[in-house]
Amino acid sequence: MNAPPTERQVLYGLVAAAWMLVTAILAGVAASVGLSPAWWSVVFGIGWLAAATYGIRRWRRTGRLLLLSLVVFVAWTVGTLLTR
Repeated sequence: MNAPPTERQVLYGLVAAAWMLVTAILAGVAASVGLSPAWWSVVFGIGWLAAATYGIRRWRRTGRLLLLSLVVFVAWTVGTLLTR
């Protein structure tokens, strides 16, 4: 049987979830004001959804979860700058 999550796992999970939410908000605002093209917003949205699904399924692996949330943010930033 699985052991209950530690306080650290819960805290890191919440931090990663907040970072993913901030990235989604930034991407949505950038798409709505025309900072990024529509095709990039759709591609990023699909990638974000896949990353979020993976993160939700494996949330107890906090190192991977935090790294995933940072990679998603960097991918959005670089992609937005390159497609501008």
